[in-house]
Amino acid sequence: MTTTTVSNSAESVNPDIPVATTVQSGAVYQEIVAGIANQPHDEILLSYTGSNLTGIVYKLGGVTTATLTLAYTGDRLDSVVRS
Repeated sequence: MTTTTVSNSAESVNPDIPVATTVQSGAVYQEIVAGIANQPHDEILLSYTGSNLTGIVYKLGGVTTATLTLAYTGDRLDSVVRS
């Protein structure tokens, strides 16, 4: 399994593109609230099995706020479950 970390802090975004932000414990976080994982987060961890994306973990300040598990038949994505 391979894991990739994606930063989503307000400081790492293009300053020319306006984004909604929130302040928690003195840190500024970009608001990402649309879609299946609609909790604010500052980090996304991606897990792969072979070339298939099989897990997505959303974190805010190091605490998991949502997890997506992706299931496949061969290379065909069959389901996405949020927990």
